[in-house]
Amino acid sequence: MKVTKVCCQGCGADLQIDESIRYVTCNYCHVQLEVVHDASVTHTRQLDKIERTSDQLASNLKVIALQNDLERLDREWDHLRGSLLSRDKNGNVSEPSLTAAIIGGSLFAGSGLFCIAAGAVQGSGALAFFGLIPILISIYLYIFETSKASDYQDLQQRYTSYRRKLTKRINDERVG
Repeated sequence: MKVTKVCCQGCGADLQIDESIRYVTCNYCHVQLEVVHDASVTHTRQLDKIERTSDQLASNLKVIALQNDLERLDREWDHLRGSLLSRDKNGNVSEPSLTAAIIGGSLFAGSGLFCIAAGAVQGSGALAFFGLIPILISIYLYIFETSKASDYQDLQQRYTSYRRKLTKRINDERVG
């Protein structure tokens, strides 16, 4: 067996090792070393530096994976949100809201009550009967729109909560 002299990367001490040895601990500073046998030279590398680099790379990969999760969440929310938005006849979009449902329902109900009152004053049963149509529409719209607004708020809260958790995990991983 051939004995080779190498330098410790931790303290600079000379170490004599057998050429078959792959790992060694310095007798002086107790650093763990990898013995690298290249074609022309034999040298050492500190293992703890390699481990720290590997740990840092693993942490960076976690951050990247979490950032990808965050971007996917944002894309999915944008798509879902777009399908839940209310559109008026001019193409303007707005978030469904309980207030809009109440106002819209009240306006339809008010027009129905006006038709019923006008029909009663004029003695026209047909006009009073047609006053029921806006009232029924207002009930339907109120139920539909309040349900839509409630679902939208629930989904938005879940999205916001999950996004906050992902952002915290990303920040914790960067710090840790």
